[in-house]
Amino acid sequence: MHSKIKQAQKNENNIVTAAQKYFAHAEKLRLEFKYEESVKNYLNSIFIDRNNYTSYFGLAMAYKNLKNYDKALKNFEKADKLNPADVKIQKELALCSVILGDFDKGINYIINSIKLEPDNVESQMQLALVHEMIEEEEMALMVYQRIIETYPDYLRAYIQKATLYMHLEDYINCAKLFKKVLKLNSDYFRAYLAIAICYDKIGNYSAARRYYKKYINICRDYNNYKDVVKRIKELGQKENKKIYNLKVIV
Repeated sequence: MHSKIKQAQKNENNIVTAAQKYFAHAEKLRLEFKYEESVKNYLNSIFIDRNNYTSYFGLAMAYKNLKNYDKALKNFEKADKLNPADVKIQKELALCSVILGDFDKGINYIINSIKLEPDNVESQMQLALVHEMIEEEEMALMVYQRIIETYPDYLRAYIQKATLYMHLEDYINCAKLFKKVLKLNSDYFRAYLAIAICYDKIGNYSAARRYYKKYINICRDYNNYKDVVKRIKELGQKENKKIYNLKVIV
């Protein structure tokens, strides 16, 4: 009886060892960018041992790098069933779902990853960006604001929210946010251009000129330098015309 138990354990150990060898080789090939060869070895590993979630995860990563997102998603799902608490799997499931156009599922996976890793601000940013992609702007703005309140020094949230305001043609809020960006990082010179454009759009030409000038004083080598200089001159002419048309009321 004991000999049979020992033999069974030995057979099981041999199976696990064989699966591990295929898995290790597959990982090596994937890291060498030999994705098609790595797929074969991952499949051999899974054929021997179907309970190792890392084999499914590695196979899914290989398929993702081959841009075969359908197969990648299926294998990430299999890995998720074996280990639903792995935040990496949730993130990859979210990414593949979004690429395949299933945004609702992608959002759910992102939310799962946030639940597993509440302090991961990148996942929260990803959630907001997906809301932007499907034109749920109010949801995106709400998530950006939550990030700003939780991480008041996280510059990217301010920039992304301000950019969304620009897209929505809410130029006043856009300008306000980019001014906050400059307080956080005075070297972020693109904020000067964004603020100038906002003032330009709402007809505050003197303020627009002021920020356009700040922009070109910092970045003279950019491709839009000549266009900005031209716009400054045009706005100057508009301002002069306004002054010229003023009438004295007696």
